[in-house]
Amino acid sequence: MTLIRDLKTAALARNLLPEGAPLDAPAAFALVRDMPYQRASSREPGVTIEEWRGTCSGKHILLQALFDELGMQTTMILAPHEFTEANSPWLPPALLTMVREAPVRDVHNFLRVQPVGQLGPQAEWVTVDATWPLPAHELGMPANETFDLGHDMGIAADPDEIFHLPPDADPNELKTRILSDFSADELARRETFLAGLIDWLAESLPGG
Repeated sequence: MTLIRDLKTAALARNLLPEGAPLDAPAAFALVRDMPYQRASSREPGVTIEEWRGTCSGKHILLQALFDELGMQTTMILAPHEFTEANSPWLPPALLTMVREAPVRDVHNFLRVQPVGQLGPQAEWVTVDATWPLPAHELGMPANETFDLGHDMGIAADPDEIFHLPPDADPNELKTRILSDFSADELARRETFLAGLIDWLAESLPGG
């Protein structure tokens, strides 16, 4: 369980996990969720742990790998969506002005998960979303507090479409393919928006 070991080592070094505490699925979820919402230098799980940061892509690629090590069945979901004033009223003024002018298109990652011991065609799949750090609640953002595989978590986006990533497919390749349908102007606005969102959260949340 290489990634579980590496996550635990990094969490202990940051005093985010008590000595001797097990690193089970709820603990792994909470640690990944509360990583700063920032772009790492790559979406590789080991890099996300080492740099202790990630956006929805990097966080869920890491979380899927951790859950896989814990014996849980997972599926990566990619969902094109738009940031608007209606679905993101918590945005800071500058970004609210931007989405009032026109929605900002993006692609969101999250997971569908089967609990251990519930594998098979009749098992329930539940939504897991670790995008927003828990302190983002103070900004009005929909961070997921409770890890309960009996209930779906809220999705940190308002999906327009859902893509289930095939087994062994590369989530980065699928995301790039979806983004290739965006116009140049939409891609530029997305980059400007995400940079502003990342900067705002870094300034507003403890630990960035």
